[in-house]
Amino acid sequence: RLLSGTPTALQRKAYLGLELRAGAGAKYALLVFPRQRKAQLIKVTSAGTQYLAIAKNEKAVVGINEANKLRMRAVNVTSGPEKGQARLFAYVGKKLVGEAVDDGAGDLGGRASAVVVGTIKNGNGIVASVDDVVVRVPSPF
Repeated sequence: RLLSGTPTALQRKAYLGLELRAGAGAKYALLVFPRQRKAQLIKVTSAGTQYLAIAKNEKAVVGINEANKLRMRAVNVTSGPEKGQARLFAYVGKKLVGEAVDDGAGDLGGRASAVVVGTIKNGNGIVASVDDVVVRVPSPF
């Protein structure tokens, strides 16, 4: 939840998110902007940020003081013509807000997962809460 204690000037730029396969400066991330009702599925590497999917005016994204239920999956394709790629799925609530195939999945060797809160550019004073975190790791990872 992005809480109303966040300064009004920052609320529009503030996001809630999840990160998967974070490590060595690379990661997949689902960012949700409650005031903008926007969701972004991105890949971040040392080469920069790649936007894999963007959903605007998404009704599943709820506003200030409301719980945005975020879920993200990254699945390695181990056989067939897409072998070596990753299939990514981003959900807010039960709604699929982003789906992508990443040809360069090998660039992300990290194994860390994270819950994030932040703003575009710099912002200080964001107030948020996190509840009911579940992390599932497939075997083999």
